[in-house]
Amino acid sequence: MKMKLLVTVAVSLVLSGFLTACREEGTAQTVQAPAIIPAPAQLETREGSFELTANTSISVPAGDQVLARTAAYLADKLRTTTGLTLTVIEGGDNRAGIRFARASGAMGTGAYNLAVDAKGGIVQASTDEGFFYGAMSLWQLADPQADGTFMPFVEITDSPRLEWRGAMLDVSRHFRSVDFVKNFIDWMAVHKMNVFHWHLTDDQGWRIEIKKYPKLTSIGAWRVPAGDAPQADIDPATGEPRLYGGFYTQEQVKDVVAYAAERFVTVMPEIDLPGHASAAVAAYPEFGTEPVEAVGSDWGIYYSTFNLEPATITFLEDVMDEVLALFPSTFVHIGGDEVATRQWENSARIKERMEELGIENVHEVQPYFTRHFANYLAERGRRLIGWDEILEGGSIADSAIMSWRGIKGGVEAAKAGRQVVMAPSPIYYTDYRQSYLPDEPPGRDHVQTLQDIYEFDPFEGLSDEEAKAVLGAQVTVFTEHMRTEERVEKMAFPRALALAERVWSPEGAKPFDDFARRLMPHMARLKAIGLHPADSAYAVRFDVSPATGGKHTVTLDTQSGQGTIRYTLDGGEPNAASPVYQAPLVLGGDTVMRAASFYQGTALSHVREQKLDWSSRTFRNEDELALCSADLAIKLDDDWPRDGERANFLIDIVKPCWVYEAPDMAGVTGVRISVGNLPYNFQIGDLINKVELKEPQTEAGEIVVFKDSCDSGMELARLPLEVATKHYGVTTLEAPLEGAADAQALCFQVAASHYEPLWALDWVQLTRGE
Repeated sequence: MKMKLLVTVAVSLVLSGFLTACREEGTAQTVQAPAIIPAPAQLETREGSFELTANTSISVPAGDQVLARTAAYLADKLRTTTGLTLTVIEGGDNRAGIRFARASGAMGTGAYNLAVDAKGGIVQASTDEGFFYGAMSLWQLADPQADGTFMPFVEITDSPRLEWRGAMLDVSRHFRSVDFVKNFIDWMAVHKMNVFHWHLTDDQGWRIEIKKYPKLTSIGAWRVPAGDAPQADIDPATGEPRLYGGFYTQEQVKDVVAYAAERFVTVMPEIDLPGHASAAVAAYPEFGTEPVEAVGSDWGIYYSTFNLEPATITFLEDVMDEVLALFPSTFVHIGGDEVATRQWENSARIKERMEELGIENVHEVQPYFTRHFANYLAERGRRLIGWDEILEGGSIADSAIMSWRGIKGGVEAAKAGRQVVMAPSPIYYTDYRQSYLPDEPPGRDHVQTLQDIYEFDPFEGLSDEEAKAVLGAQVTVFTEHMRTEERVEKMAFPRALALAERVWSPEGAKPFDDFARRLMPHMARLKAIGLHPADSAYAVRFDVSPATGGKHTVTLDTQSGQGTIRYTLDGGEPNAASPVYQAPLVLGGDTVMRAASFYQGTALSHVREQKLDWSSRTFRNEDELALCSADLAIKLDDDWPRDGERANFLIDIVKPCWVYEAPDMAGVTGVRISVGNLPYNFQIGDLINKVELKEPQTEAGEIVVFKDSCDSGMELARLPLEVATKHYGVTTLEAPLEGAADAQALCFQVAASHYEPLWALDWVQLTRGE
């Protein structure tokens, strides 16, 4: 045991976490309280710390297999982040190590006490969940340093704020391996999240084996991705375009459910009905209102719905019978969102069935399905939950609402006494980008930062009494634009941790700055356990403005305002010994500046680079161009290559038009652009009729360059797209520019006779004569 100088302090609900943070490394710093996420309800630190060594053991009561498993899980996490291998002992007294001891009285589900003193650490709880959560807090106390691994002396009393602390993972748009799903559950569990919402079916894929209906997976689990490149990617085994997809066998599902249960995570399945049915109807056309030729590869809202035939209801009940046998969760999610009524309206047979069933209006068809399956589940001791559209059409006894269209549906349901899970878009939707950095992954253009999620109150608009109806909240990971598993990690984390704290820690417990400071040392733990979190909150942003004498003023910051920024000016890699950024720098045009943020010598962010020569300063990638409008703005992946990195493009799919603002036109004689041709795989309804393109002069079309404005400016150049139609991926085009010397902006818009392919800019580079 090693004594260290720490401050004795009772850390209040508002001030736990870092007591203070030094903005600049290398200067005198005040002492830190433990950086635990989510923050405990009550935490007190005292002077001293306990040293963990290879001789430290973890003891649990004899014969308690659940606690032994939790202790082994703790040992595994400590080995991963500290390198120490601690032995688990059953029935040992272990007065100089880590002990798990049953509390003498009831403490509540998930509650625990944790104390560290000169004898070691002790976790006390009255429930198995409480021990697990206490173990995860203890794991975060272990602080590896140059001379050992230490746990500060603390006393923690903690319990969850809300019952439902969830995350949804969509595996329909892009199938994920069983190993990845297990990892995702682990990343939830170590942060005390306890509901894994598994979005298993949708238009783009059916992902769960149903033995009575094998075509749901033999047909419904596979599709050809959108685009010319996937169509040309021929599978030699079939002579047809290569299929993309996958599904989980029932044995794999059982394995995942058991794996999650050991980590006190409930797996809740979602089987979409009566809409988002394309994959199912592609497999079994007789259950659809209209046939579906193949599993869809478009994003957006399909019109496909289940029909009202008795055989279809039987089919859906058969599916649910097999699902219930796999998932013991109380709640079963039926989707119920974005159900288009067009097919029902156009079907004479649906109208006949409506009359037989006493359904007077087509908008009452969905409530019929919802009521039927609410009763079906209730008869089997389960409860229905669905997206907030299921509110429409009347009350449904004992079902719950998941509010996604903002908070309106959730507030309405809570005021009516219905139980609610808050999952509002865009706040808790991680398919929105989290910064405007050029290397930000694809996603919806609106930015939802870490701070946006952290500062949202899931009880907004509710009285204290109405708030009792809120079970909890969850982040929602829809994956249309998350092609790879690593991209899911970056889009979901650390934003999921912001929600994890808000649903665990007491209401109003911390300011965001406190959370962002505690997250800094935790980023290293996340990476150690195999998670690749986004560094958006700590990434260095460059702002360059002209200075006298042909020089430039460079200002650096980070989104969160946290982290010590270090930089180099020779193109070298910044490290813990590089200069600390303190104020704007005036630099010459030959400078190559590289920068990253650090915490106690460890990099928090990837290195970003800014070159200051004329060519680099007049180069703009798609993120640095303004969109002319934002009707449906998305950052999209290219459709090629099949594997590996792809170009991505920020575009408004209704008006593909970009503005290069405030160009430096001195000496400019031409422009070079990089373009990609993408599939127009978007189900956007009548909005497709509003796509705005310029009139082309050639069959393939052009990118037209205008002075100042694409709507009213003078045309400066046309870059024909014919050569780009011959390539997958991106193509570079060039054209001279005349009459642009006094341009305040350059505007680029697609001229084409049709919206498919969707042409998009990758980057723009101004050129000048030598």
